[in-house]
Amino acid sequence: MTTLHTYLTQRAASTPHLEALVAADQRFTYMEFNNRVNQLAAYMLAAGVTKGDHIGILCKNNHPYPTILLAALKIGAVAIPLNWRLTAYEMQGIMKIAEPRMLFYDEEFADTLSLLRGIKFVPVSEGLVLSPEFDSIFSTYSTAEPASAPISDQDLAFILFTSGTTGIPKGCMIAHECYDLYMRQQQPHPRVEAGLRFLAVHPMFHMSSTSLIFFHILRGNTMVFLDDQSPAAILDMIAKEKIQTMFAFPSVYAHLWEEIRQEGRDVSSLLYVSAGGTKVPASLIRRYLKMGIPMGSGYGSTEAAFVSHWNPSMGIDTAESTGTLMPQVQVKIVDPQSGEELPAGEVGEIIVKSPYLFKGYLNNPEATAQTIRDGWIHMGDAGKLDENGLLYVSGRFKEMILFGGDNIYPAELEEVIHKIPGVLEVAVIGVPHEEMGEAPLACIIKHPTSRLTKEDILNECRERLAAYKIPDVMFVDHLPKNGVGKVLKAVLKEQLAGDKAPSAVKKLDVKLTSTP
Repeated sequence: MTTLHTYLTQRAASTPHLEALVAADQRFTYMEFNNRVNQLAAYMLAAGVTKGDHIGILCKNNHPYPTILLAALKIGAVAIPLNWRLTAYEMQGIMKIAEPRMLFYDEEFADTLSLLRGIKFVPVSEGLVLSPEFDSIFSTYSTAEPASAPISDQDLAFILFTSGTTGIPKGCMIAHECYDLYMRQQQPHPRVEAGLRFLAVHPMFHMSSTSLIFFHILRGNTMVFLDDQSPAAILDMIAKEKIQTMFAFPSVYAHLWEEIRQEGRDVSSLLYVSAGGTKVPASLIRRYLKMGIPMGSGYGSTEAAFVSHWNPSMGIDTAESTGTLMPQVQVKIVDPQSGEELPAGEVGEIIVKSPYLFKGYLNNPEATAQTIRDGWIHMGDAGKLDENGLLYVSGRFKEMILFGGDNIYPAELEEVIHKIPGVLEVAVIGVPHEEMGEAPLACIIKHPTSRLTKEDILNECRERLAAYKIPDVMFVDHLPKNGVGKVLKAVLKEQLAGDKAPSAVKKLDVKLTSTP
């Protein structure tokens, strides 16, 4: 095993003139990338940063991001990618836990940092233009490999804050070995070869994006950065830079697919795409496969990292699953009350043991002990393993709807509804019901040109779901989401509190369309 920053040193030595980073009109080879990382590392050392110090990164998708990340690791510091969607109050809470020595930030987030003190702040860019202070580093400091204290694969590389929806998110401590083990186990898709062009459009503070930086350096690929997730911007960049692969949330791909279908955009350069961060609808996978674009998916978390992966070679009839377990990963399905392991096919809580696990929550031993028990991470997700070892995830246990004595898992309903032409996004939540306790309600975003009605949705559900699972339906213009794009179902439920659907629809704090 090795430490993650050595990926870049080795890549720059083996393919120095291969294009590494592209952002707007700026392009850097791997030799230039490595030189800039070394210069920034020298700047950090000169500013007094030492091994183990925390380095915050509050920047959008642009070439400085991986430069800062790698520079921190090269001197043994711990990189802390920060969610730029947070408020000043939320950021203050995280900084009390993280205690960074230095924080790099895009100037549009200056107000977010207004409550913070005792940190060296380094402005990075305004829009796509580097700040004078940051830009001067690359004409001042040496490009030589930095001298630092010995760095072990057991040392921390990152602190990644969870996307919690209540309270202050927890800081997951990730060692070099976690990602290094994974990178060396992972086999790229057969259509993906070294030298391909990857679109880095997913927010860089997310675990998936952080790991993908190292995957693409290791493979010798070109990373093209884009901080605009609108379908038009993504499709323009795919055409301009001949993008061959990308990673994004399923909702991004849903909107992208509609844009392609409506406008007939050219995506012929795409060889393979990946989706994750939340449940990937099988219907979305099938839509892209019909266009000749295989879509892979997977399951994991910040704490457990990489648990399972799926790609079309496993058979499209298994697309509802999250695929096979990663090498060296063990999964059990247990009764959440008794802890007893359940047989194949039965739904219970997913628990995971693997070499990719985090080291615990920063300064929070109580939460660590609650999550890791006897070496197993308790995911808080409901799921099952089939007889072939494929993992199926039903959703969060706390999102399960108890309809009388029957359990309803929202993911099953969402999968059915997402298949309906014209549906872009759907979130199913439980709402109060006088007789049954809870009943399902489907909140749906449809394409602006769609003529879908409530009855259309219900007819499709009646054909595919048991009667007790049929949801009520409402159409919305958007769904509330957290900093990494996951739907905030708890927020929807809170907004419905004290009323019964469908009358509670009137009280939702979202823009609603009429329900024909």
